[in-house]
Amino acid sequence: MNIGFISLGCSKNRVDTEVMMAALKKAGHRIVNSLERADLVVVNTCGFITPAKEESIEAIIETAELKKKGSLQFLIAAGCLSQRYGRELLLEIPELDGVFGISSVSSIAGVVNRIAQGERVCFTEATPTEYFEKGHRILTTPPGSAYLKISEGCNNSCSYCVIPSIRGKLRSRQINELLNEAAQLLKMGIKELVLVAQDTSAYGHDISPQSALPTLLRELSKLDGLEWIRLMYLHPLYLSDDIIDVVAYENKVLPYLDIPIQHASSKILKLMHRRHDNSHLRTMISKLRARIPNLTLRTTVMLGFPGEEEKDFAELYEFVAESQFDWLGAFSFVPEEGSKAALLPNQIEDEIKAERKDKILRLQQKITRQKNLARINTQEKVLISSQLSKNLFVGRTYFQAPEVDGLTLVKTDFKLTKGDFVDVQLVGVRNYDMIGEYQ
Repeated sequence: MNIGFISLGCSKNRVDTEVMMAALKKAGHRIVNSLERADLVVVNTCGFITPAKEESIEAIIETAELKKKGSLQFLIAAGCLSQRYGRELLLEIPELDGVFGISSVSSIAGVVNRIAQGERVCFTEATPTEYFEKGHRILTTPPGSAYLKISEGCNNSCSYCVIPSIRGKLRSRQINELLNEAAQLLKMGIKELVLVAQDTSAYGHDISPQSALPTLLRELSKLDGLEWIRLMYLHPLYLSDDIIDVVAYENKVLPYLDIPIQHASSKILKLMHRRHDNSHLRTMISKLRARIPNLTLRTTVMLGFPGEEEKDFAELYEFVAESQFDWLGAFSFVPEEGSKAALLPNQIEDEIKAERKDKILRLQQKITRQKNLARINTQEKVLISSQLSKNLFVGRTYFQAPEVDGLTLVKTDFKLTKGDFVDVQLVGVRNYDMIGEYQ
């Protein structure tokens, strides 16, 4: 059977998509890039917040149109939305032939076989207490770079978030499993591993102190052929001195940290159940900048959380201005069904949320531009990911994470190979991107 995929949501979901693709190929199916050529399509959904759910439903409905045209026979909804709503999705969307959750994504081939025999399937078991996926994947990322999902689930109880109720408690993968998967990826030409999880800094807390993130990073650093290790989704509460030391002293671990702070007002952080305050964030950032040379910091903030007054927003604005993050993502609070924050009083009007988000993003745009301008006339190692024209390639430096940060456009008269590193002279800035030359 020809099977196509639509993968929505975060990088962790992308890894699940890659695992499902490999499982289906192993079962004898063909993975196709064109939905028009597919007999069956899997929409791997996101169920984090309402806009993501709406995007997922829209993708399912649009894909269902292919069934009406006769080119598509079967349609499966997978991922967080399916895990969260299960049979309700089957009842509401008659075009769906199956709903497949996140508890065991590598077992999708059995579900596909049942659907092919005419059965409508709802496979949304409770999330397991251990991590069972073993890492066989078909990569969908640009050459040279891949995500490595080091754990599943989350033990935090942030008041705005329903991920623990969907993905379950923290389940860290064993270090030897991760090393085996990393070795497989290196054989496929991967040179950068981007470590992801719901909470990367909590890795190993459910196993033993000896299996924590610093140990994993040191072991990964020993792998021949691996050049970059990048850390995403670090919680400020668990950013230990040991983690900082590994980032500072292990050459392969990039001086790049993605630490979503969500807010800077101690009052709002308490309402969010983040278990730290403004003072903790200030101390953390000062320590990071003092101990890690050439550090790039990325963060995420939330605007319009219930009870966010002008003084709280002003405190966040001032904190962002002072902290000088290299990259910042911002989104407006959404009262998510099932979250504690949805029931809080003093909900903020959408118009005010949008205004505050716009102000923060305009501030960050200026900061990022100034930081990028300061990089002109420096030389950086760039991982080439694609080619735009004969003399123009696209890549990323150590200070640019995939999918979320800017890119580096490389002008050259040479033929560069996707997935390789080249030393590039940075000569200009275009919006959030750098312009470089390779001679």
